[in-house]
Amino acid sequence: MTMAKHLVPGKLFFTCGVGRHSDLLMSFALALRDAGIEYLNLVVVSSIVPPDCQIISKELGIVELNPGEIAFVVLSRNASDIAGELVSASIGCALPGSPGRFGYLAEYHTTGTSRDETLEYACDLAAEMYGALAGDDSPEIMGIADDAVVGDGWMTVVCAAVFLL
Repeated sequence: MTMAKHLVPGKLFFTCGVGRHSDLLMSFALALRDAGIEYLNLVVVSSIVPPDCQIISKELGIVELNPGEIAFVVLSRNASDIAGELVSASIGCALPGSPGRFGYLAEYHTTGTSRDETLEYACDLAAEMYGALAGDDSPEIMGIADDAVVGDGWMTVVCAAVFLL
């Protein structure tokens, strides 16, 4: 039996960004710009990394995308307008040790927690999902996180795992 290749991503890259503005939507747009993906039409998907999906750098991934292109992403997003509040977002990734198996992405966002703590939680969550659902407790773990302290107006933090077809 042949596995269907329709909309199965072959590559994946991680990116994050921060945006500040008096308007919530504009702060989100600026966070996407900071992440380098503001020119894409984003479709949020769930948490599966396809078998044999290659993890590439943001720099290599960005050049494969065109303005207006539809891009499938796992997105972690957090925003606040409470001055002095710490906002963070992260994505943890658990990849199989053997080829032909799929992996998991776990997005997590919170307030009052640093990027390091938020990333650790997201990675632990991805590893737990992988172990429970894939039946393997030795995945390769990686991820991305960012945080920022709210000043005047809205602060938005985004992290994205961007799939390339």
